[in-house]
Amino acid sequence: MRETNDARNGRQEGCTTSDGAVDLAGDADLETRTYYRLLAADRRRFEPTDRFFDQLESAFVWAYLGAVDEPGVPPAVELAVGDALALTREAFADRPDADLRTQVIPAFYERVVGFHCAYRG
Repeated sequence: MRETNDARNGRQEGCTTSDGAVDLAGDADLETRTYYRLLAADRRRFEPTDRFFDQLESAFVWAYLGAVDEPGVPPAVELAVGDALALTREAFADRPDADLRTQVIPAFYERVVGFHCAYRG
């Protein structure tokens, strides 16, 4: 996992996260779509389990794919999602009572944006 302090903490100053298909930092709808995809999968609460993080990854990727007209997920986005999942898992490992909508998903999304920005370099 490549990591920078900026990526760990979210968005970098002056970084555009547009990959030509979608501006991750400018599309808060991705965060909302991720949440509603989890609800549709009957995931209403956060649980620090492998299954939850698999569902979070899937929900975000499908939300992303629904926001673009391009096929597939670009490599920088894939890397960003993987690293954001790892850090979010670590950050919430001992917080099973964390709120899915207001804490876990926003923290994950900010990390995706930060890593994507760093990886697009």
